[in-house]
Amino acid sequence: MARPLAKLVSMLKPNPDHAVIETCSVEPSDRTNAPTRLDRRAMLAGTLATVAAATSAAPPEQRLIIDTHLEVWTFDAKFPFNHPEHGCDLNLEMEAPIENQVGQMKDFGLCYAVLINPRYFGWDNSYIAHCLKSYPKLFVAHGLLDPEHPKLADNLRYWIQEHGFQGMRFSPIYHPRSTWLNSPGHYPLWREAENLGAVFNFYIAPHQMPMLEDMAGRFPGVKIVVDHAGKPDLKSKDCWPEFRKMFRLKRFPQVWISNSEPYEMSEIKRYPYQDTWPFYKAIYEEFGGRQLVWGTGYPRPRWELPMDKELKFVDRYCDFYTTADRELMLGRNALRIWKFPEP
Repeated sequence: MARPLAKLVSMLKPNPDHAVIETCSVEPSDRTNAPTRLDRRAMLAGTLATVAAATSAAPPEQRLIIDTHLEVWTFDAKFPFNHPEHGCDLNLEMEAPIENQVGQMKDFGLCYAVLINPRYFGWDNSYIAHCLKSYPKLFVAHGLLDPEHPKLADNLRYWIQEHGFQGMRFSPIYHPRSTWLNSPGHYPLWREAENLGAVFNFYIAPHQMPMLEDMAGRFPGVKIVVDHAGKPDLKSKDCWPEFRKMFRLKRFPQVWISNSEPYEMSEIKRYPYQDTWPFYKAIYEEFGGRQLVWGTGYPRPRWELPMDKELKFVDRYCDFYTTADRELMLGRNALRIWKFPEP
């Protein structure tokens, strides 16, 4: 019992370094060995009291918080833009370099984040590789691949084996008539993804969900994260029939839904985005807490929401989550998807 109790006592002590160090020291249940027996009823009562005190006293920065969707970019000429749809002709007013995210993680107690190529660089993932190499203890990385490239599986293997990436992002939503996702011509990609243990996140429209469902059924070894809560179209008169197509994915244990970034979904575009609440609640009721993850989108100052409001949205306005499921979504589920470095 000495080691677990020592950890609980350490949680009660203020940490002058704040944030990253303290958060990462709180080991989730996935990485902890619980004691096998207790000899005295009094010891049990004392332990439970200690746990209760530690839980109630622990400040927010001691939660295990993992941002599973973080897009970063720089204006450094070493990493030129080449957007797949817009080329180099991008009118960006602000960069969002990795250094901004490192500071943000320290200030708000985030333990890890998943880096995503924001599409500005096209199929060149060099800046994301640079960020991963610069801060290997804080991040894992996803890049982009051209889904129509003839050597798609080779390209996947290159970024994972040569640069340490753990997955890729596809965005079929930009090409609503595309059918490559579950085509036989892409089976070699998904087989290689299974062999490599790759994770894929999808920015995908509701009408494309049946293709993703078919792929998930054929290749259960590919871990899938659906971005932006499946992107329901709140502009339409009744988006629910199309939106519910995503619910069929709940039967796959290798699928998670990113129940986050309400500004991406909302039509009223005003915090706390009340028009999004029914959709997040419906996803939660269908998938349960173990198939949800959370992410913000961008670091400061490019963020759509300051981090305190991001967390307040989850903690206060999404009051339908249980406490345990909220903690799964904010961090613990991510440990079952990605291989994060040991703190």
